[in-house]
Amino acid sequence: MRPLLSGLVNGFAEIWGHKLRSLLTISCVMLGVASLVVTTGFMEGFFDNWETSLQEQGGIEKISSLAQGVKERQAPFAAVSPGLTPADALALAALAPQIAVISPEIEASRPKLSRGARTYDRRRGARVQGVTNAIFEINRFEVASGRMFSDLDMHDHADVIIIGTRVRDALFAPGEEALGALIDVNDRPFRVIGVLRNYERFWGTYNTLDSKNEVAFVPLTTMAAKIQRSDRLSFLNMKAADVTRLRETVDTASNVLAQTHRGIIDFDVRTSEEQLASYASTKAGFVIGGGAIAGISLLVSGIGIMNLMLASINERVREIGIRKAIGATPLDIFSQFVAEAVTLSLLGGLVGVALAVVAIQGLAAVIPPGSAPVLAPSAFVVGFVFSVTSGVLAGIYPAAKAAKLDPIEALRYE
Repeated sequence: MRPLLSGLVNGFAEIWGHKLRSLLTISCVMLGVASLVVTTGFMEGFFDNWETSLQEQGGIEKISSLAQGVKERQAPFAAVSPGLTPADALALAALAPQIAVISPEIEASRPKLSRGARTYDRRRGARVQGVTNAIFEINRFEVASGRMFSDLDMHDHADVIIIGTRVRDALFAPGEEALGALIDVNDRPFRVIGVLRNYERFWGTYNTLDSKNEVAFVPLTTMAAKIQRSDRLSFLNMKAADVTRLRETVDTASNVLAQTHRGIIDFDVRTSEEQLASYASTKAGFVIGGGAIAGISLLVSGIGIMNLMLASINERVREIGIRKAIGATPLDIFSQFVAEAVTLSLLGGLVGVALAVVAIQGLAAVIPPGSAPVLAPSAFVVGFVFSVTSGVLAGIYPAAKAAKLDPIEALRYE
């Protein structure tokens, strides 16, 4: 322990005694650590946005079924299948206990929302869907004001609607109350009973969750009877009860749908696994890239520290000889010089982390939300490990050289 403490003291003494040379060496470590922490912060911000967007779309436990064309060998019998209908949702509820929530959805093909002279249509992003309350759980929607649909709304095919904030802003003047007002869906009046929470998650100036603000929900039965005039579903979304049995749940859902469709495979059952795999592979690529940056920074800072330590040894040959002559072991000398190298690297690392914090806060002030780096705890751990590793690796060779000096030759050194 004493050689290490002595090394730390001598390390600070060397820094003070050779200020300019030490400053240049510390700068190598400082810039390396700062670049690593900022780069890690950018990666954390990017993947935090991506993960949040994936979760807001239903997460990995979400399973979606949608209509697709049949294969050529089944084409002559395609008319046998009733297609995706609410009956499929009932069959899944009865035969697939692995599915916790089922959300049948019908999306209007050419929606037009209007209120007086104000309009909001598909060209501007409007989406009108016939749904049940299950969509709020599966797709993680939340009613900020008003209420969800009642059983009576579903039974009576009620002309009621729940709107997103983009729809509200397009059809109502600022400060105007939307709840209780009438808006037209394809020229049919609907009463607003709820307004969804506003969803924001920016990547640069782009709100990645804006599609959740552009929706309008009406009861599924109303959509089928009064707007689309068909009970064919656009989507049949499900939520697995146990995400660890996701593949088994997908297989069960596929088998049930194949039965209700009379053996015609005119549907596709998919999960978010592909998105998750893409997320994992992209993150791995970024981590490898960050590791490459860290490796280059480590090499540059290591060269600087090693150069300083070799110069220090050449200046302190007689000191080393005297220490060995009065009983210092090679391990004592080795530990002292490694400790001095670690002192240099740690000081550079601390300054680098502080510089990175200032840089991240400055970038956050000028870069749009979502694109700026974040202060991630992992980045500080990486920066600390980086600086210690840099010091240890760079100090080993000079310390070993100092430990091997012959005390008699060292005392003769001029």
